[in-house]
Amino acid sequence: MRVKICGLTSMADAAFAAKCGADFLGVVLSPSSKRCAPIDAASAILALDVPQKKILVFGYDDATYIQRTFASLAQESAYLQVMADHPHIDTLLRLAPPERIIPSISAAQKIDKADLERWEKFPLVLFDSHNAAAKTAGGTGKTFNPEHVLGIERPFLLAGGLTPENVASAISVAHPFGVDVASGVESSPGIKNHDKILQFIQITKRSGASQSGSDLPSAKQSGGSKGGSAAIPFENSPSKFFGGVA
Repeated sequence: MRVKICGLTSMADAAFAAKCGADFLGVVLSPSSKRCAPIDAASAILALDVPQKKILVFGYDDATYIQRTFASLAQESAYLQVMADHPHIDTLLRLAPPERIIPSISAAQKIDKADLERWEKFPLVLFDSHNAAAKTAGGTGKTFNPEHVLGIERPFLLAGGLTPENVASAISVAHPFGVDVASGVESSPGIKNHDKILQFIQITKRSGASQSGSDLPSAKQSGGSKGGSAAIPFENSPSKFFGGVA
């Protein structure tokens, strides 16, 4: 079970999350976000000598801003997280290859499998509680009903209001490839609580281990949806690109 600690604004918090066994380090660069990292802090986090994947996260920001910021910061190993319904999504998807882009999809309503057809070539997507109609991005601390993603037979990160107290329950219902947390491990917006980070990661890893498998199989394999063993209806298994450190 993979863990993304998002909304990191300091190298110290990022280094601690990495030490605790997080798999992904998320840096928000949306100016409207309370967790927007200063450019120098984002650069420092990207420069950390750790095996974790670093993800630059944007909301419904101006497409030119996203292009310029990602181009100025991104290294070959950096990943891009963008809103799947951004008005200029076609332009943004050209900023990196599919294996380095994580589309963020609203799961405030029940997800229809047909809605995911466009994203089949992307090894990993993220489901969040953001309001797509109102164009409000994630990081709200609000949850969504995990049953909205039941039956989704492709790898995804589960986000939206997760905390050390509710993550195990959410995993048991949704059976994600991994989980994403920001506000649930904070003392204040952008300032992480190290005790909560450690607790969240430990609970998530235990919950993942209790399932029948921690990784999803290749597209040629099949199986049930529980325990992360669902069939993947596309060629690229996320483990090939995202791996894991714990």
